[in-house]
Amino acid sequence: MNEARATVEELHAALDKSRAETRGAFENRALMYAYLYEELLPVLGRDETVAVMKRAIYRRGLEVGQKYRDAGEAGDLAEVGAIFCGGSPCAGGLFDPGVEESADGRIVLRMTSCPLVDAWRAAGLPDQEVDILCEIAAAVDEGTFAGAGLDLEFLSRLGAGETKCLLDLRVPAAE
Repeated sequence: MNEARATVEELHAALDKSRAETRGAFENRALMYAYLYEELLPVLGRDETVAVMKRAIYRRGLEVGQKYRDAGEAGDLAEVGAIFCGGSPCAGGLFDPGVEESADGRIVLRMTSCPLVDAWRAAGLPDQEVDILCEIAAAVDEGTFAGAGLDLEFLSRLGAGETKCLLDLRVPAAE
């Protein structure tokens, strides 16, 4: 029985370590965004720096969006929400995702935590810079849901000082 207990304890320790490493990877990503922004700013200026970084991050989002594509094309927003919540790192522990509301042709996804915003704030970045970096990082979500064939509007963002990110997803109107 003690061997089984040790195994369960070892599994819990390994899981805790994995969660900490995953959080660390997101914090690393956040700081890389901040450093890239700081280096590009004097060369390109604010508007072009933001635009370049958003374009690159958006491209990655388009690739990520393929996992939502079938559900998005089918207009199955409940499935999009399930994929979003079920695929969140650390069983949702990093972003605390959920569905805020759902109606015909529309779903509002929620995140009440963000390791990137946490890292920028822990690094002592001013609120305005956190907001800019959050806008840049949100390009991955814009690309993700464009890649799924859905329209996205951010209703609020943690980096802008809100208490949660709200992503309003809609099935595009038929042309």
